[in-house]
Formats: sequence, structure tokens, C-alpha cells
Amino acid sequence: MTPEEIKKRVDRALARTETINQAKANLGGQLQAKKEELAALVKEIREAGYEPKTLAAARDKVQAELEAMIVEYEGKLDAAETAIAAIKK
Repeated sequence: MTPEEIKKRVDRALARTETINQAKANLGGQLQAKKEELAALVKEIREAGYEPKTLAAARDKVQAELEAMIVEYEGKLDAAETAIAAIKK
């Protein structure tokens, strides 16, 4: 290689290095922002009275309780409607 070829290759390598360093800095900033968002979400979940690691199980439990309450309420509605129908006869 001639000295000019060596210089061109070194210059290209330095330019590539600078591009990579800029991308790393940008991605590092994005990563930090995502970590902060995650920390805020975890804090919000905990303030709501839940543990993030068991959030899915808590959701399932609350949904099951809600469905049971709906079934119970519908049963009471059925009973009321039956009573009203009997009185109207």
C-alpha cells in the first residue's frame, strides 16, 4: 500500500469510529430514557397497591372476582324478575 492508500484507510476507519461512537451515545440516551420510563411505571403500579412482578396474577384474580360478582348480580336480577312476574299474575 502506498502512503496515500494507508491514509485513506485510516481516515475511513476514523470516520466509521466516529459514526459508531455517535450511535452509541444516541442509543445510550435512548436506553436511559426507557429505563426512566420503566422506573416510573413500576412506581405507579406500586402506588396503586400492586407488585409489578405479580401484576398479571393480580389482574386475573380481580377479573375472576368481578365475573363472580356479575354472576351473583344476574342471579339476583333473575330472582327479582321472577318475583315481579309472580306478583303480576
